[in-house]
Amino acid sequence: MISRRLVRIKAVQTYYAFVQGNYDGSLEKVWEALETSIEKSYDLFVETFCLMLAIADHAEYKIEFNRNKLLPSEEDLNPNRRFVDNRIIQAFRSEPTIKKFMENASSNWSEHYEFVRNIFNKMTKSEFYKKYMEDTDNNIKQDADVICKIINKYLVDNEELDEILETESIYWNDDIEFALSNLIQSIKKLNDDNIDKFRLPPIFKNEEDREFAHTLIKSTCLFRQKFDELIEKNLQKWELQRIAFMDRVILHLALCEMTQFPELPVKVTINEYIDIAKGYSTEKSGTFVNGILDRIYNQSKNDNTLNKIGMGLL
Repeated sequence: MISRRLVRIKAVQTYYAFVQGNYDGSLEKVWEALETSIEKSYDLFVETFCLMLAIADHAEYKIEFNRNKLLPSEEDLNPNRRFVDNRIIQAFRSEPTIKKFMENASSNWSEHYEFVRNIFNKMTKSEFYKKYMEDTDNNIKQDADVICKIINKYLVDNEELDEILETESIYWNDDIEFALSNLIQSIKKLNDDNIDKFRLPPIFKNEEDREFAHTLIKSTCLFRQKFDELIEKNLQKWELQRIAFMDRVILHLALCEMTQFPELPVKVTINEYIDIAKGYSTEKSGTFVNGILDRIYNQSKNDNTLNKIGMGLL
């Protein structure tokens, strides 16, 4: 579930803290810190499923509230339950990991009732929701589409949601975009053939991805002096100490990938860390990181010291 892009971002954050003097220089502690950070990102991923269930629970509450009015209308007595009975929602309810989270009081969104209610109210006033509720066709694609629209329209780039998550965990500041994207991907994979077997993916797609994270953080810490020397050799009329601290951190991790992972294509590594530099460092960092890595890459090719095999040669 956790993509390598997110692993790289978490590694940048963890290594930044390591270079600042945290973790007492212990490689085991720095790995534990990265592993915890990744696990917390996965927790947020599960929490997004819990949020969708909280919205559906509020819809159920409204149905019961209306049914128990002193003078209920015909509609109150015979409510449209299509959203509450949405098959995607029901698949979420029966998934073991989500069920376990929902049993935890801090994961059922009850403390953020107003936020859930506001999302529900906006949703029920929308044209796409009204159309979904009134449509006589009833298939799983429609169930999936309405959930994805709710996510895209009301949860993506939601400042109130960002504030809630920031107060809940220091690890979640930058992760909601990844969590919601993975939530949508999970929904889109569901169909009539697999919905009854729906299970959340594990934290890492496979052991190879876990080993990638482990080697990336430990090797970067071990070889940081070597990476500084490589950077310094390729600076043009500039001193190592004048480089933005975050740029140096990003370069160390990129150089670790270039030198310690023979099977990873260099261009993939360079592009990944250029994007991270653009998002997490200065305005000019993307160009700077690109220039340094490109020079080191070309030099290693000329010196025949490029440590690449298989896919890494692409």
